[in-house]
Amino acid sequence: MATNFSNQNVKQTVVERFFEGLYSVSEQWAQAYDYRRNDIADLRISPITGVSAIPQWLGGDLPVQELEALTPQLVQYEKYGVQVRVDKYDAKDVPESTTTLPQRIGVATAQTYAAKAVEVLDNAFGSATTSVDGLPLCATNHVTKLGTRSNKLATALDSAAIMAAIAMFRTWRDYQGMKRDVVTEGGFYLIIPPGLEEAAGQALGSAVTSDQMQLNMAGSYGIDTIVWNQLSDANNWFLVSKASSPIIFWERSAPDLQVQIDEDSKAGKYSLDFAISSAVSALPDGIIGSEVLG
Repeated sequence: MATNFSNQNVKQTVVERFFEGLYSVSEQWAQAYDYRRNDIADLRISPITGVSAIPQWLGGDLPVQELEALTPQLVQYEKYGVQVRVDKYDAKDVPESTTTLPQRIGVATAQTYAAKAVEVLDNAFGSATTSVDGLPLCATNHVTKLGTRSNKLATALDSAAIMAAIAMFRTWRDYQGMKRDVVTEGGFYLIIPPGLEEAAGQALGSAVTSDQMQLNMAGSYGIDTIVWNQLSDANNWFLVSKASSPIIFWERSAPDLQVQIDEDSKAGKYSLDFAISSAVSALPDGIIGSEVLG
């Protein structure tokens, strides 16, 4: 019996094949993101910076701290979609098209998600800016109420560079100027391009750092490595807090695949759409980036 696209079992198989393709592409990158699924028109990420150190209360009215009206980060989604048409007799002549095509659409969807997500890190030293001070996500002069703070390095990846990033997290100050030890909040993700995989392994996996048998502390901080081939720069790397990542991925609408038959041409129509976005948070807390000139 010939294949009929209107058959419910065929449609179910198409959807299953789509998700096989979708999940065949690594989504490890998503672990390092603040992944949102808010079903709203736009995403507003507010910097909550009105609470500083709690003052001593001497009786009477409680001391008042006003919530500061700092600029929220506004994130707007982008719509993506495609319709692939398969001629009725092409489908008959090459039956695999009804199974391999949905897989390829799934793979393309996953790759599009990753390409959108990586934009934030590719622009972390440039156009990807926080709403509080308008500076790049990773910068040496982020503004606080007491001065400035830095979450940017310019050193190649090795154990010493990772320890420098750890030291910055140890002495981090929030916007109010309060000390915050990010290291105690949990582990980290080390996000690197493929060319730094060996350097990351040496920096984190070695028990010692030299022929003097000095203990390698860099491997003791719960750092998980994410090797991401979507990163455009071959030398830059990022250390991201697992507890408070400032890089955001927003899935406004999940992939929706529909399979139909065109009434006129009888072609099979594979229609897909989704809506996503990526952005940085309102504040730069939770990331150290190293811009390494190659």
